[in-house]
Amino acid sequence: MFIRHGEKAGTPPPVAVNENGAADKHSLIVRGWQRAGALVAFFAEPSRAGIATPATIFAAATSSDATMDSEDAHSFRASETVQPLQAKLGCAYRNDIPVGAETQAATEIAATQGVVLVCWEHKRIPKIAAAFVSDPPMWGERYDQVWVLDRGQDGSYALSVLNQDLLSGDASA
Repeated sequence: MFIRHGEKAGTPPPVAVNENGAADKHSLIVRGWQRAGALVAFFAEPSRAGIATPATIFAAATSSDATMDSEDAHSFRASETVQPLQAKLGCAYRNDIPVGAETQAATEIAATQGVVLVCWEHKRIPKIAAAFVSDPPMWGERYDQVWVLDRGQDGSYALSVLNQDLLSGDASA
């Protein structure tokens, strides 16, 4: 399963804050923190068809690649989005692959047993998904989707897109 990190500051920006409440442009805005909290029950006790409790969570780490957009390279949003869920589940957590290393991420995800949840920068999610399905769509600007990749008995994957329907303004399930 793939999710985009929670909401970030836009224009004009609401203030993004870290987990201690201090302003930090690389962190989530309050609505993103709300989504992070709502995702705990969504994945820990799933009631929606197609959603499963992850055994391993991958979140994009920051990158020191100077050629990458600073906003993407230094973002903490992916890890902030899934840390409450990981704390609740106590499951395996991988935050050692930087944004920009999507080929490595896909290889590591493919080698992981059990249900995997990936939280990544939205423009780069299709690069990871392409290792599993041909021609994945672009993510778009929504924060309220889950891409579910189901492996068939022949080893191929099918992609379905589900709406989280967790916060006001989210698309209905």
